[in-house]
Amino acid sequence: MSPTEVVVIGAGPFGLSLSAHLRSHGVPHLIVGRPLETWRTYMPEGMFLRSEPYGSDMASPQRGWDVEAYCKAQGLTDYVARLGPLSLERFLDYGDWYVKNLVPDIHDYRVTQVVPVDGGFRVAFEEAESIIARTVVVATGVRPYAFVPGELRGFGPDLVTHAIDHGQLGVFKGRRVAVVGIGQSATETAAILHERGADVRMIGRRARINWLEPNPEKLGPIGRLRWPVNKLCEGWHCQFWNSPELYKTLPLRMKMDKTKSVLGPAASWWLKDRVDGKIEVLGNTRLISATAQGSGLRLSLDGPGPDVLDVDHVIAGTGFRVDLARLPFLPEEVRMRIGTVNGYPVVDRAGQSTVPGLYFMGSPTSLSLGPSVRFIAGTHNVAAKLAKSLSGRRPASAPPVPAAPQPARDGVTA
Repeated sequence: MSPTEVVVIGAGPFGLSLSAHLRSHGVPHLIVGRPLETWRTYMPEGMFLRSEPYGSDMASPQRGWDVEAYCKAQGLTDYVARLGPLSLERFLDYGDWYVKNLVPDIHDYRVTQVVPVDGGFRVAFEEAESIIARTVVVATGVRPYAFVPGELRGFGPDLVTHAIDHGQLGVFKGRRVAVVGIGQSATETAAILHERGADVRMIGRRARINWLEPNPEKLGPIGRLRWPVNKLCEGWHCQFWNSPELYKTLPLRMKMDKTKSVLGPAASWWLKDRVDGKIEVLGNTRLISATAQGSGLRLSLDGPGPDVLDVDHVIAGTGFRVDLARLPFLPEEVRMRIGTVNGYPVVDRAGQSTVPGLYFMGSPTSLSLGPSVRFIAGTHNVAAKLAKSLSGRRPASAPPVPAAPQPARDGVTA
């Protein structure tokens, strides 16, 4: 394989949107991975996206490549921009259309190693010869960072899995399943399990599910002044959280809090009728331990409900925790050179880490660029910026690593 300017690792929304922008700039690059693999293989059948339909499209260098344009091109008349919600099936069809037209030359290669060499990086593949690239962009999505609580570790996938492990939940029909967590992923997983015939319980540390209120059904010009809309969310507060430039002005201590808490664990309003009165939610409850019991698990709980719960299977809807050690293609000597805070790589506005020429996209950059990059909407905030930076052919200087906050005398982080 010939040398190239850029290798993009990952063909999810961020990798695809970057590739589309690089093509528009004429930047030679190689994008590797299976298009939308996490969405196609590991999201449950029957799922709907949490984001509004108008905010569920991938960034593109020209207008006319959003979900609405796809529906019009296909003659689909059921598109609703607001209060959809958008089905996983429709999103995948849109994604296939986007790929066919904007990113047609994806290679289904698995990256095995990224090693710095003179002039860039040597990128090794399982299915092809190594390649030399001046720049590497890691856009592998959240799946490598799936978090399972310590109380549930050590069990095989027949007993414990993560919510992102399941494309089909019908296999649990007639079985007792506990879902740990009460955010969007956990709540939608529980709803689908119930509808597929499973006996479901939800376990959460919060008192109850935080149900999101629906956005206004219609907004005129005055309404948009009072209730600004962007692809991430709606309302004046969203203008701040959707701007990496504004977010970067926050002190580090606040960033460490807001990275996870803004648009954090909550469930879409359209799930409420599928859960309330149908699925038992054990709120204010902490999972103490899990032990094998027959063919299933016995869960010890601390809360106002039962002390013990016997189940056939546990699904952890407990989110993701960024840990670069979960990326096997990055050797330890490379990871040690990447400045991090709380496990998140420190990146500049374009996404470049403290290793010149090594960039990140998506959730791992949320500490530096804000909560928008945890969502598809974030592609609109970073893809064009990164592509423009790479089109200059010279990586920008590496960003400084901020000092970790120190405990103040009163015990509050300073």
